[in-house]
Amino acid sequence: MDKFNDILYIRFPEQEKQLKTGSFFRSDPYVPYEGLLFTTYEGDQAYTFEEHEIEKIELHFSKDIIPVFTPREYYLQAHQLLNGINLMQLGKAVFSRVKQVAFDTSKCIDLFHQLCEDYPKACVYLISSEIFGTWIGASPELLLESHRDHLFTMSLAGTKATADQAFEWGEKEKIEQDLVTQFIEKQLIYSEVSNIEITEPYEVQAGPVSHLRSDISADLNGKNAWEIAMNLHPTPAVSGLPREEAMRLISNVEYHKRELYAGIFGYTSPDKTKVYVNLRCAQFQENKAYLYLGGGFTPQSIPENEWMETENKSKTLLNVMQKLTR
Repeated sequence: MDKFNDILYIRFPEQEKQLKTGSFFRSDPYVPYEGLLFTTYEGDQAYTFEEHEIEKIELHFSKDIIPVFTPREYYLQAHQLLNGINLMQLGKAVFSRVKQVAFDTSKCIDLFHQLCEDYPKACVYLISSEIFGTWIGASPELLLESHRDHLFTMSLAGTKATADQAFEWGEKEKIEQDLVTQFIEKQLIYSEVSNIEITEPYEVQAGPVSHLRSDISADLNGKNAWEIAMNLHPTPAVSGLPREEAMRLISNVEYHKRELYAGIFGYTSPDKTKVYVNLRCAQFQENKAYLYLGGGFTPQSIPENEWMETENKSKTLLNVMQKLTR
């Protein structure tokens, strides 16, 4: 296979930064693999990384046209989504949009280091490849972590602005988070793990927004951690419920392709696996950043409120980008 001039920078919470050069290759996500990898949202494509020296570090930018919604266009599409939720009797569907902002892409690596500093509890990455362009992210959502025969995951859903201390978690957010919890428990039972334990929901901060979270643990019972991760992905936190029907509705309503947004990334090995959901992320084109932002819609959702939720989520990256332009 041809080699590329690709880069992979990643920092797992409470670990040192890893700065790697080499090549990304397209792989089958259902074939066992050891090492660092990224998948698409649909889970049908994986990109694995092979380390080697390169002549010089350079970023690769896609030239694909990426649809960007105005608020009015978003509301129209959101109402179409809500109609689909009601007609299909779905519990939830996640609707995403793309926000375009100007950014000096010569500062992408600086942005990676600043995100690491500002979000010590997030998994932060910067990747650039001739295959898929340049992406950056600071995800708060661990999909699955395993150590030998024990696994840990979380149910993370429901969103409010961290600064809004007067906000009390409503029925909509509680139902949304409970749907994710039920789905994960069902998939773990399907995966034939044992001793499943689930905590009550509690509030956690993720920079400018806060979420409801339940911690979930189990024994692998001899099962493969990566296969379980693929059973979980994509969770209702990024797709909906029932999952297949929600994904079908999303594909009919969203104008853009999600690509790596809401996919999973991390590392896997026989003894240790740690993979995150690719949230709070952006794709770069020449001096532009495209932020991918999603919100969970239930039959009770109000599009204007969901728009504001995506605006709040965009601040995870925007607040740090603005530091580099002062």
